[in-house]
Amino acid sequence: MKKRHLAAPVAAALAIIGLSTPPAQAATYQCTDASQERRVSLPNKSDLDLSVSLCVFRTQYNEVYAQVVTNWSATTPAAAFGKKFDGFKVNARLEYRFSTGGVDYINKSHTCDFTASANDMWAATARCNSGDTPWDADLYWSADGQVQWDIDGDGKGWQEPWQLTGSPLLS
Repeated sequence: MKKRHLAAPVAAALAIIGLSTPPAQAATYQCTDASQERRVSLPNKSDLDLSVSLCVFRTQYNEVYAQVVTNWSATTPAAAFGKKFDGFKVNARLEYRFSTGGVDYINKSHTCDFTASANDMWAATARCNSGDTPWDADLYWSADGQVQWDIDGDGKGWQEPWQLTGSPLLS
């Protein structure tokens, strides 16, 4: 018995009566499996635990962007007082490759300055997005980034950036 293909006639009928079919591709994403963690030693006050996750998102509008989510909390809440940082920044990068084993190229990059938030709150979550770009199905997309800080009162200035491990590839 011959199978009938109804998809095209149904789509045509919906178009005639003014309804549209849903988008072919719903929003998708890839995130790091586990958060990346680091403890920041702060002189004469509570240390700060950092936990960072990275995701690359494809939206329903066929845009793609990277997001770095940074959580911080005081290790000793009773000692959680005073200014922590002269600077605290997170960089989110949207990267692409031409193949799964290829080299990463930066498409979009954005640095978020969370100094004021980090100094105001001893426990918080902050999100930094790369900015979006049109989806290209021929590429493999990922999120990457870094975190950098300048601890108040330590006399060392900006520390070397903490280079994060990127997200899995989204294709």
